[in-house]
Amino acid sequence: MIPAENESRLLAPARTIESGLWRLQLRGDELADIEYRGRPVLRAIRPVVRDHDWRTLTPAVEAVTFDDGGTFTLRLTVRFAGFGAEYAAELTVRISGNDLRVAFDGTAPSDFRGNRIGLVVLHRPDDAGRSIAVCAPDGTRTESAFPVDISPHQPFVDVAAMAWERDGTAFTLEFSGDVFETEDQRNWTDASFKTYSTPLSRPFPVTVHAGDRVRQSIRLTAVSTEQPAGSTCAEPADGVLAVRRQVRGFVPALGTSASRSAARLGVVPGLDALIVELPGGDPEAQETLQHAVRQTAELGAPLDVRITAANAADVGPVLDLLPLGNVTRLGVFSAGGHVTEPELWEELRSEAQHRGFTGTLLAGARSHFTELNRRQDVLPGDAGALTYSITPQMHATEVPHVVESLPMQRLTALNALRIGAGKPLHVGPVTLKARFNAVSTDGAYDARTVEPMTTDPLQGADFTAAWLLGSIAALTLPGVESVSYFEASGPRGLIADDGTPTPAFRLFRELAALRAAEVLEVDGGVPGLVLYPVSADAGVTLFAANLTAEPLHAVVRLEDGGTHTFDLPAWSHTSLRLG
Repeated sequence: MIPAENESRLLAPARTIESGLWRLQLRGDELADIEYRGRPVLRAIRPVVRDHDWRTLTPAVEAVTFDDGGTFTLRLTVRFAGFGAEYAAELTVRISGNDLRVAFDGTAPSDFRGNRIGLVVLHRPDDAGRSIAVCAPDGTRTESAFPVDISPHQPFVDVAAMAWERDGTAFTLEFSGDVFETEDQRNWTDASFKTYSTPLSRPFPVTVHAGDRVRQSIRLTAVSTEQPAGSTCAEPADGVLAVRRQVRGFVPALGTSASRSAARLGVVPGLDALIVELPGGDPEAQETLQHAVRQTAELGAPLDVRITAANAADVGPVLDLLPLGNVTRLGVFSAGGHVTEPELWEELRSEAQHRGFTGTLLAGARSHFTELNRRQDVLPGDAGALTYSITPQMHATEVPHVVESLPMQRLTALNALRIGAGKPLHVGPVTLKARFNAVSTDGAYDARTVEPMTTDPLQGADFTAAWLLGSIAALTLPGVESVSYFEASGPRGLIADDGTPTPAFRLFRELAALRAAEVLEVDGGVPGLVLYPVSADAGVTLFAANLTAEPLHAVVRLEDGGTHTFDLPAWSHTSLRLG
């Protein structure tokens, strides 16, 4: 049973649009999963309005009209609102033959400061490595390819058109109304490359005046080519999965973060650590630490301390507050750039050594993988381990995007392990919403002061437990030593403010106790199903989650005999102990 307050997101309607050889899903204002001849082409085309702090105004579709007389035409009237800003636009989609056109016509009803207005194209993540030709506004053509490793910076700039081929069809995208460029959104665990305007080389934010108008259009054309030799269609999944005795990894150590909630906690067997983030020079740091120390005693786990410092002088006073005998890891990050800057690292290393600290010194980013990727050249070579954080909602809040982030989490971890040249990786905090705005132009907000922006109503839902299992499965990799999820308690917590355990907590506690247990290989798959078989204590526990809005049926066969059936409701999880 899905609570009414979460229905609009978890059961958001999607309308299938078909015209000729084209098919797409209309999800709100998003033209999603665009296909040609039954084959995927683009993840999406959609309009966006982002304010001066890169916050995305929420779209509301006020009217939808269709006209299928000759040229198929779809019109959406969309109003964007949020953070004190408003915007109004009309989106028009026309499909004729091998041609799909999207036009955006928007006007500001009142002044606001903004960074981006207009259309974006989301290219599919499986385009990685695919050749593409990029044409500039002056007609210059450059042969390139979508990056395989996550690109720290824009792989394509000065874009007026793009041409590529997949599945026996040549595609062309033509842009008008602005100059576009492409970024690798996998940096933020989005499952896409994004082509957008306006180029980041231009000054931002800008004042958008009442009555200012933006007109843009995108034309996508398709021309069939000779079918590549040996190309075959994938066979549909038969709903049967086979669990083999081969070990694919080990359950990573699980941790969580400190909170200001007064909810009483209990011991969590196998819990790795409790992260506490302490800003240098903050008069509230000691009180924050006191809350964390109380929670570590209740949970039965040590501290993982992350210091945020404006300068090197901030480091020592924070270390003076710490009960170092109960600290397993220490890290320091720039308050402005969010990464471990060299001068901060040198101060942390020196001060920790002076105080006899024997735990692990962490380096990396307190924000997204993006900052770790972009500043990898400053990371200290003598760090004991690397870290970065994850949130799936940097750019989009729709549930399909949140779910699609899971394989991208794995990709960011693989890239971080590559950057660290084998250093252990401690991923987290992993949160549904960002703890702070790492790209704010007004100064980063944090969870203590802007709770509605950092708290997701789905936190206590069954969905979050299912998503948690998907995340743990994705991050079960050699070299990933620990992953820290959510907060211990409170509105962003594993336990609610009133002390009620969330569904995510019950799963978290069960898997924390299986720390370092063998995770077995799975052959086959069912779209939307996560199967995580763990071998421990002479038995196997099958953890399963349904990350779709429909019930799922699956049959699981064990290599050494036995067949088990799962019938999972939408957005749910379960576990089955065998032996």
